[in-house]
Amino acid sequence: MSGFDDSDFIRLLEIVEQTEKERRSGTAFPKSTDADGYGDYAGDYDRVVSGLIFACDGPDLIYGNVYIQNGIICEIEELRGSQMKSHNWIVPRFVNAHTHIGDTLLKDPPLGSEISPYAYRRDLDSLVRPPNGLKHRFLSDLSTEESVDSMESAIWNMYQNGISVFADFREGGVAGVSALIEASKNAARDIHPIIFGRPLLSAPRIPNSSDIMSSHMFLDELRDLLELADGIGVSGANDMDEYVLAKIASKTQSKRKKLAIHAGEKDRSDIDSALSLDPDLLIHMTHAEKNDLKKAADANIPITVCLRSNLVTGVGLPPVLDMLDAGISVSIGTDNIMLNSPDVFEELHFLSKIYGITDSALFKMATVNGANALGCRFTGSIEVGKKADMMVLNSKSLNLKHVKDPLAGFIRRADTADILGIV
Repeated sequence: MSGFDDSDFIRLLEIVEQTEKERRSGTAFPKSTDADGYGDYAGDYDRVVSGLIFACDGPDLIYGNVYIQNGIICEIEELRGSQMKSHNWIVPRFVNAHTHIGDTLLKDPPLGSEISPYAYRRDLDSLVRPPNGLKHRFLSDLSTEESVDSMESAIWNMYQNGISVFADFREGGVAGVSALIEASKNAARDIHPIIFGRPLLSAPRIPNSSDIMSSHMFLDELRDLLELADGIGVSGANDMDEYVLAKIASKTQSKRKKLAIHAGEKDRSDIDSALSLDPDLLIHMTHAEKNDLKKAADANIPITVCLRSNLVTGVGLPPVLDMLDAGISVSIGTDNIMLNSPDVFEELHFLSKIYGITDSALFKMATVNGANALGCRFTGSIEVGKKADMMVLNSKSLNLKHVKDPLAGFIRRADTADILGIV
């Protein structure tokens, strides 16, 4: 199993419960002197992080200390005046809710055929549609070593960019998922992959005597994928046979894994089919109409938008404001590394400037919304009991200096260069 599973979450709850018992008994944080500089607490904790805390999922901005024990936030202490030791910003790390990091070695692909000396005709299908899109042809020629090494560098890049969790649509069947798990272990960074595997094999709509073997092979591969990955990621309902889609959906649900699917990226022709599968997560929905969004909202299906990717491939702008109006939980993904760097700061800048979405709504889209959509209850906000997934930003950097509204500064202006450290 990849990522962070239920047993890990139970362990975290046990740690938090024990910490709370110790706190109430007075043993967790013995009283300190003023010289300690940490208010009423000191001693038996692993780490204290001080500054302007973007707490909870509002966020609530408070100056104070975050006390960490065994990697868990066990106390948030508000300070005032001379007690404040730092004005750095303490912000939850991002959740990148949709990536394809397998194409990391293809960072400068041709975007389409030239239509003039200075312009391309952009073509989504030629880039990414299976089985003959540029990405898939490229991936088929990669060795396992190249694949693992390149994904390891992508994971390290995301870690440096302040990302705590990333959800990857991993091509290549069982071997592809295994390569990503190995890359994640090699990276040895505090960043968690949520892996959506994709079957290599297909199956016929109506099996006959000559197709039964291929059908069994497909089902065997699907079973193995669901044992290894966190769920299945479908390229699109138009790319697969109805039999395949139905089996993927039923088997994924029976295993209590997550089903995610691209839908409405190039046009809306695959949206109804995608919704009929009752997926756990929809990706893109660039061409969704209000009725499509109502159906998604009624079914409580979250949507991940990948704005910069849509701009690169020329498919249009997703109706993000309509999604929010419909009450849909919207999260952010950076999509293929061959199209864009895995930089959530950049996604926030684009979303803010193009749509005029409020800073608080964008904050949630980049953090807690993605965590909830992926079932990562351990992260997404700075709260007691959650994992200490935080980044420390330098509020006095040349970029952030003179910012009067820290939340606006974080959403519209902050970038990777402002990160002092990852907690």
